[in-house]
Formats: sequence, structure tokens, C-alpha cells
Amino acid sequence: MPLRADARANRAALLESAARLFTEHGPDVALEAIARDAGVSIATLYRHFPSREELVAETYRAEIAALGEVDLDEGTAADALRRWLARFVEYARTKRALGDLVHALPEGSHPPVRGVLVDALARILAAGARDGSLRDDHDAEDVLALLAGLWTLPSGPQWLGRAERLAGFVVQGLTTG
Repeated sequence: MPLRADARANRAALLESAARLFTEHGPDVALEAIARDAGVSIATLYRHFPSREELVAETYRAEIAALGEVDLDEGTAADALRRWLARFVEYARTKRALGDLVHALPEGSHPPVRGVLVDALARILAAGARDGSLRDDHDAEDVLALLAGLWTLPSGPQWLGRAERLAGFVVQGLTTG
């Protein structure tokens, strides 16, 4: 049965709060803190996510789904790439914060990330080739290989700034102007 509008809004708020708080405080953040941040009761959280593992799995699934969304309607494809890379950096932060919990998720509990990334990047690069804002001599696999450097950055307060700079280098290398 589909969720009512208020239940959908509560679920979305919980997932947004979970992603942010897991990223800021790690996987052991209190579920009560997530519920409070989302503006709902702990009972509402448990109605949607009966266990921490289910909340982690759905948070991760939502992060992956967001990476598959490509907005090519606003500005050039180069602008879309900048927005997408900012989202990718946030995904990487969340995944790093969830660490072992994500790796412990059962096989098949989330979509294959690589396919989502390659598909999104391929759509952006194709649009960039059409509108002339991105070089056409690279493919999605090339860009993904460049982004792999994010996983090698040391953890700590400097991580986000370095990750954003690396994403900027990728955009710089792919733009035509």
C-alpha cells in the first residue's frame, strides 16, 4: 500500500537527517537524535525503519538513487557535472562515515553503485558533447577512474576540502571553456 503524503514526508525527512547525522557523527549516532532532527517521534522512525540496519541500508540506497538523478535542464552540461560532483562528494562522505555498516549490508540490499555512477556520468558527458561545454574525448569510465582518488584521501577535517578540490580538478579538465 502506498504511503500517505505525510508518511512520505516523514520518511524523506528521516533519510535526510540520517544521511547528515551519520556523516557528521558516525554510524553510532543515536536513533533518537535522527528522529528529533527530522522532527518526528522515535516511534515514527521505528515504524519506517524497524532496525538501525534497515535505516542504514535505506539511507545508502537513497544516496545511490540521488546519484542517478541528473539535472540537465539548468545551465550547461558542465554546470550539471559540477552539481553532480558536489552530490558525489556528499555520497562519498556518507559512505565513509557509515564504513563497516555499509560493507556489512546483505548482497542485493542496494543497487549496484558502479552502474548508477557510469550511467549518470555518461548522460552528462553526452550532453556536454552536444552542447559543447565538455570535452568529448573522455568517457564515464575515465571520469570514474579519476574520482577513485577520493577513496584514498586520509580521513579527518581536511577531507571535505580536498575532495571538493579534486572534484574541481575533474571539472576543470573536462570543460572546454
